[in-house]
Amino acid sequence: MALHEMLSDSELARLCYHPDRILLCGHVVKISDEAVIKFGPLRPEEAENLRLARAILDPDKVYVPRLYRFFEYQKTHYLVMEYIRGDPAPGSEYEHLAERVGDILKHFHNISSMVPGSLGGGISCGAWWRSDYPDFRTTEQLEDWVNRRLGTGLGVSFGKCDLVLCHLDLAPRNIIEMPNGSLCILDWESAGYYPRFFEAAALLMTNMHTTKFEKILLDRLQCDLEPDESRMADVVAEAWNRSDYKYL
Repeated sequence: MALHEMLSDSELARLCYHPDRILLCGHVVKISDEAVIKFGPLRPEEAENLRLARAILDPDKVYVPRLYRFFEYQKTHYLVMEYIRGDPAPGSEYEHLAERVGDILKHFHNISSMVPGSLGGGISCGAWWRSDYPDFRTTEQLEDWVNRRLGTGLGVSFGKCDLVLCHLDLAPRNIIEMPNGSLCILDWESAGYYPRFFEAAALLMTNMHTTKFEKILLDRLQCDLEPDESRMADVVAEAWNRSDYKYL
């Protein structure tokens, strides 16, 4: 039996603060060769996003870590998931990585829903929604959220837009090349069903903070967008800018 299966919630929680812990990044601790724990002010929607993404997506196209457990202990949330062997791509491989991720996004965008928001329903999570964590029930509510944050003449209409699976945090740190050559996508907190140009909007926001990869991927995505979709991506990014978002 694996360590993460043997230990209680409280024992797993204590491992996250052990002086000899292996801290991978931020609040992610490796506890064995099978599992890591992400801990902090997490929401259940993130765990459900991870579970559903693994169930929905074709593992021959993209790998998603297994969810082992999600629990709360002493007012902190803990997400126990599969440890993925591999490394983020170096900068010299960003062009090729963007091509591969672009193909993965085409797979994502073939998966749709009638309701916007997190993959299992409920509030929209992640950096772009932290000002109020909205709970959208209709496309019109999503559209209204964006339009309320814009000035006169900048409004958008999503009425003719399909709601497709989006990740919304495609930074190199969240894309791991596994030993078998497959790509694994990590950190599903922000994922949900939105118009496909929301992925471009998220990249417009992140490329000012992180690496050149986001700009390369954004350029690829914008080549596939219609002119009106490109305009709406700009507008959504502007709405997020005005919503007191926090990019962490």
